[in-house]
Amino acid sequence: MPKLIKNGEIVENIYHWQQDTEEAATTNSIIPAQKWLTEKESIGSVAGIWLEAGDGVEFLQNVDLNQFQVIGINFPAFTDGRGFSYARLLKERLNYQGEIRALGNFIPDQLGYLLRVGFNSFQFNEEVDLEKALKLHKPFSIAYQGDVSDPRPLFMRR
Repeated sequence: MPKLIKNGEIVENIYHWQQDTEEAATTNSIIPAQKWLTEKESIGSVAGIWLEAGDGVEFLQNVDLNQFQVIGINFPAFTDGRGFSYARLLKERLNYQGEIRALGNFIPDQLGYLLRVGFNSFQFNEEVDLEKALKLHKPFSIAYQGDVSDPRPLFMRR
């Protein structure tokens, strides 16, 4: 079974990131959000949905997101920063409290920044060494700016 980094540990990946839209969804599938939106009545229960870059999060405003154990955000390229914004919006505006998983082409050097905007699990491409990536999980002991876990800047935390 593939592994991923979740909450600072390397763990078994219990969910299946379903990229083939023709594949049947199961209760442990993370399916494309657009597929779920158009077929939710016939799909049944799934573990979660994943957002493609360009999907945005506005279409999820009237959806009970707590029905999903995980929401994945796909990074088509490590230079595509839209996923950072999507995670922060899910946490702050849509009040999603579940797992937010980074998927696709992001790099271990981005972990610290991904954590700050709300990601808590990371499903890397197969060629990434998870042990080495885990060392970059918390690259800074303290940050001046606020983030999703504590929006106060450092001077207000003293």
